Amino acid sequence: MDDQRTISMFDPQLSEDTVAQVSECLRSGRISEGARVKEFERRFAEEFGLPRGVAVNSGTAGLHLAMLGAGVGPGDEVVTTAQTFVASAMAVLYAGGTPVFADIVPGGPNLDFADVERCVTPRTKAILVVHYGGYPCDMDEILAVANRHGLAVIEDAAHALGATYRDAVVGALGDFAVFSFQAIKHLTTGDGGMLVCRDEAQNEVARRRRWFGIDRDNRTPNDAGGMDWDISELGFKYHMNDVAAAIGLGQLPLVAEALARRQSLDRRYRDRLAGVGGLRLMPEAADRASACWLFTMLVENRAEFVRAMVSRGVEAGSWHRRVDTNSLFAHHGRELPNLQAFDRSQVSVPLRESLTDDEVECILEAVCQGW
Repeated sequence: MDDQRTISMFDPQLSEDTVAQVSECLRSGRISEGARVKEFERRFAEEFGLPRGVAVNSGTAGLHLAMLGAGVGPGDEVVTTAQTFVASAMAVLYAGGTPVFADIVPGGPNLDFADVERCVTPRTKAILVVHYGGYPCDMDEILAVANRHGLAVIEDAAHALGATYRDAVVGALGDFAVFSFQAIKHLTTGDGGMLVCRDEAQNEVARRRRWFGIDRDNRTPNDAGGMDWDISELGFKYHMNDVAAAIGLGQLPLVAEALARRQSLDRRYRDRLAGVGGLRLMPEAADRASACWLFTMLVENRAEFVRAMVSRGVEAGSWHRRVDTNSLFAHHGRELPNLQAFDRSQVSVPLRESLTDDEVECILEAVCQGW
């Protein structure tokens, strides 16, 4: 590899069809929410075998709407993980709730269902799971906890587009699921997200709430040349626009091939790095398939590892650190020994579909050389 070039963690690739779709949208002059958003919602659902969702302008907006759909409000608690991006926990606060952080499984990034149940109180309204790095949580056990206590389950699937759990697609397991289309995700719209609701009535409520509480399909013309509607609930400016949807429509046909490439690389990494000293790979199970958004490892002497990788032309780092150490969440903290151990040693190296075979070999050699 050229010493001047670093292999980056993320490198979004936009197809020529995407450029053409955006250009056509701009030329049409129809750039707010319109027909392209509806088409994107329909095709996304078809591609991933999900109910038609509600396209929004960020995954964070989708999480907020999911919290409201689950009935989270002031005085309510939501059991979730601190091993995530801050958006997950902030969505609980947006709804007026309190995040309660459960521990993760030993050596892995996802929620420990036994500790989730220990966190449940009479004030608990929902469980928010995060399929970290694309790897599905233990959903059967988490759903069982939810059923025992009458709780809603919200899937934060920002990392997990295309992942499966026991033959079910991630996003179809809980009461609500949210996908992210931020710039570096599997599927991008620049920024954007999709809220999927198990219940169609919840879907329609979210559709109204994403645009000020207005039902855009049931407005009536008035004699002043405008439109009348009745707003019966608080809404937000969370809608996706047609320019973003055009990007999504152009990128959607690429997702299946990109996912297959990432999964193939993940297998290659695991096979090659399994015996490297000072390194532990993330757990895997035969009953689920990761979307492989991150390739995360636990390493001894992480600072030395990162310095070694950078010196060899490979970007490396910890992309999402535990959020409960932020002062905003300080009063919500619990002792989380598994998370503490994970956060101290977790690190990721590039895993993206655009990596060349030479770049993959460079990454593997860089790790195998030691640090």
